[in-house]
Amino acid sequence: MQFIDIIIFAVIAVLLVLRLRSVLGQRTGYEQPQDESRANRFEDTENDNEPIPLHPKAADKAPVALHGLDAMRKIDRSFNEKQFLEGANAAFEMILTAYAEGDLTTLKRLLAYNLLQSFTASIQARAKAKESLVITLDDIREASILNISIIDQLASITVHFHSVQTRIAKDENDEVIEADESGAREFTDIWTFERDLTLSDPNWKLVETESESAED
Repeated sequence: MQFIDIIIFAVIAVLLVLRLRSVLGQRTGYEQPQDESRANRFEDTENDNEPIPLHPKAADKAPVALHGLDAMRKIDRSFNEKQFLEGANAAFEMILTAYAEGDLTTLKRLLAYNLLQSFTASIQARAKAKESLVITLDDIREASILNISIIDQLASITVHFHSVQTRIAKDENDEVIEADESGAREFTDIWTFERDLTLSDPNWKLVETESESAED
């Protein structure tokens, strides 16, 4: 009986050795030396401060841009081109008048922040020089949409205005500045309006202006 027990223990020992070799492997004397740079790769702190992107492809995704009247109507079914141009014409006159009169309260309702800062600086410079400006919109001969784009629910509409205006600027002595340009003149203006379509506010704000005399 003792001999049988010894055989059983020997078999168990052999099985344990075989099991450990299958799990841990064995050295044969031909192994390549371990690359220290790989062995210590987790000790390298060179990029410790760099964020690891969880979704690297998400940052590369560019916003989708849509263009044209049809795209605008699909996103905002209440959009009406005729009504928009009527509102743009009204805003055109209100902004010109408010700028000439230095009416910042009105301009705050109609201009985006960056453009408001530019208009404010111009008004303040005119006030500091004790100059005055009167702008009379005699006629809007044409108002048409040049471009419509929607990027991430932010709609931009560029409008071409062809108008007749009378602009009279005076100095601190109430003398007309550049009298030869104080009569009625034709102007071409390119104005861009924006609106966040995710908001319930239906009003558009002016974000960019380009203006030149049509006679130039």
